[in-house]
Amino acid sequence: MNRILLGVVLAIAVVTVGCGGAQVVTEKRMLEWGPILNLYMGTNMEGGNSYPESLDELPPELAADLKRSDGWGNPFLYRLLRIDKYNLISGGPDGEFGNSDDIVLENGALYDPMKIYAENPLKL
Repeated sequence: MNRILLGVVLAIAVVTVGCGGAQVVTEKRMLEWGPILNLYMGTNMEGGNSYPESLDELPPELAADLKRSDGWGNPFLYRLLRIDKYNLISGGPDGEFGNSDDIVLENGALYDPMKIYAENPLKL
């Protein structure tokens, strides 16, 4: 009986980590960037209160604790669309940018990637 219960618990753990673990980690990491990017924009007087051109433009004290990769180990793609609009993108499970399994943060909120790409096509 205990072996069956242990087997069920292990199976549930494997399915949970395999199906949602990396996506949950990715979304959490991306959502942590939102307030930092907003803080930068609100205090970037020299840049006309704009978001940064790249994540490397952020002062180290703001971004030091933030991960620059998704739950699958791939780096995020950051793109500045306008001074007041950015995307932070994960290539998703396949690691390829520009398709429906991507995870997209726009101005601090998660959106359907295909809607974002329809409005602002991804040019790599």
